[in-house]
Amino acid sequence: MTHNRRATYNMLLRSSENRSVPFCNCEYPAVTRSRHTARKIERCRCGEDTSTRLDWTWDVDCGHPDTKITNGTEIVFHPVYSQGTAVIRGTQPLQQGMHHYWEIKILSQLAGTDIMLGIGTDKVDLLAHRFKFASCLGLDDQSWGYSYRGLTQHNNQLKYYGKKFSQGRIIGVYVDMFRGVLEFYLNRRSQGRAYSNIPRDSKGCIYPMVCSTSAKSSIKLINAASFKDSLIFHCMRVISKYPKLLEQVQAIPGLRRHADDLWFLQLREPKKPDEFQRNNLLLEDEALLCGMKKKKFNEIVSQSQAQAPPENISEDQIYENMITEEDTKKQPLNGTRTISTSSSSEDEELAWMISREFFCNH
Repeated sequence: MTHNRRATYNMLLRSSENRSVPFCNCEYPAVTRSRHTARKIERCRCGEDTSTRLDWTWDVDCGHPDTKITNGTEIVFHPVYSQGTAVIRGTQPLQQGMHHYWEIKILSQLAGTDIMLGIGTDKVDLLAHRFKFASCLGLDDQSWGYSYRGLTQHNNQLKYYGKKFSQGRIIGVYVDMFRGVLEFYLNRRSQGRAYSNIPRDSKGCIYPMVCSTSAKSSIKLINAASFKDSLIFHCMRVISKYPKLLEQVQAIPGLRRHADDLWFLQLREPKKPDEFQRNNLLLEDEALLCGMKKKKFNEIVSQSQAQAPPENISEDQIYENMITEEDTKKQPLNGTRTISTSSSSEDEELAWMISREFFCNH
């Protein structure tokens, strides 16, 4: 395999590994399907019944000429053909000192220069790239965007962030306007904190935004809610981390409403099995070392009962240096410390015991 073919293969492999899966297994109607075909596909509603709250919708008055907005929630970018980038923002700015969360379902296959979701200030010119193909959100310091290619952008700086997304995915956007934090969710799984420098002053307004260069690309706003930064919010954030405690809260009628309103706090981060197993190995290694330390300490104490007890030998020394009986005999009574060179053999024995305990087939 030549170098170029190997590089292409590795690039395709990384690309496939970074591609996300749809939120559900529903089939979406193709744009090119004839309207007279006998096969009719019902529109997917998965994930749309979790919350129907819409504190804001897409702004039709500030809408791009090359877009079609239906019911303030569904957008079709470039219905005929694309000749640039269309940018749409929400009807209401994000209030300072509040928590905002909304979700967008991708209704069509995504391709082309870029399709981005995010936020931007009122200084963003929505028509600046009408006849240019560009990744608009994040080109300057006035906007922040998450691309369908799995990248985030701010101030014209791209960085690898999460998985790629396309048709059938649900993208969640969480903005903490009290602390200035922006976070994205993919299929209701957190992708981690994207930015922590969102302006919190009252000099400008920040709006939800989307942009697309792809012809006939379509998205839908399925929910949008805002919450005050209160004690209830922070209590529910902590409670949501403990499933049993959350069940008890949901069983109380007076508290069930708060759990239902703040449902997005219950979305957990994806498990990391490699890191989980690695942490378990570290804990097991620590337990094994502590057991050996205790055993060595008891042997030294029992063997030196007939003799004068050694001075200035702490338990930490036994743990760190694995002091043997010969080392204790060589330990002078005036308080000076002598280290034996036999510790290397004990290190080898310890390494053999750990490998035998965890890596051998039993």
